[in-house]
Amino acid sequence: MGFPSAPPPPAPTRKSSTTIIALFVGGMLALAILAVVFVLFNQPKAPEADCEPGKVCAPQPSLPPVPSNQPSPLPSPLPSVQPSVQPSPGPTTVPATLPPGASATPVVPAPTPVSNSPIVLSGELWQSSALNYSFEYDPNRWSLQDSTDDTAVFYSVRYDAQLVIRAVPAQTSPAELIAQQLAVVDTFMVGRVKDTDDYDALLGPSIGYVDGEGDVWSGVVLSNDGTPVAPGGVTVMAATDGRLTVSVLVLVGSPDAQVGSGTQQHRVRGQADEFLKSFDWDTRS
Repeated sequence: MGFPSAPPPPAPTRKSSTTIIALFVGGMLALAILAVVFVLFNQPKAPEADCEPGKVCAPQPSLPPVPSNQPSPLPSPLPSVQPSVQPSPGPTTVPATLPPGASATPVVPAPTPVSNSPIVLSGELWQSSALNYSFEYDPNRWSLQDSTDDTAVFYSVRYDAQLVIRAVPAQTSPAELIAQQLAVVDTFMVGRVKDTDDYDALLGPSIGYVDGEGDVWSGVVLSNDGTPVAPGGVTVMAATDGRLTVSVLVLVGSPDAQVGSGTQQHRVRGQADEFLKSFDWDTRS
């Protein structure tokens, strides 16, 4: 005796087939919508412009302030040289007999007026009354942050950069003054090495048209707590005229950042030329 056969399944109705198709299509549409939403929310944002159109700008400031009260290698400034006093002319002897129309009062030619103030060609004048040197700068490009008789510290208005000018008596050689300035840099920069890139090379260093020496270095700038902040570029040059030895230090954060067709370091160094070309070694002459 065999098992009774199971009754055949009921034939699907037209209504149940339509429901299955609708559920399938709805599921596919839901998956498609989820896929579109996923793609839209995971697309990278369009890069935001770093600068306003037509204007250059720089990364956020990374350089710590350089103090102007660095210890001087010599305890006292140069002695002031007083101008020599010309002796006054003695009494003029008038001849006993004067030709007709001649005056008995001797005619003394008026002295040529002499100005002790340097001529300001452009921008602002900075002058040391103790060491008698000066230079000019553009206040639209540089902001004076700190100043003493032998040191001036400037911040760039538009870039992440600083410029420091320091003068000492000529007993300190240019090489020694460069070493002193680099020792200050090493307090907030690590890994400093010579920059051997020909593009960054310092060509013909001179200050106030007096030939000097100098070089370019690169490293990593540290924050106040010792955390690395950004790449840094350092350009230092120094020269002497036999009375003073002067150094010019240019610090640039993110030196390889593109600015126009060049780099931030090149743009800053180009603007530093105004200090070098307007430098007056002795304002007394």
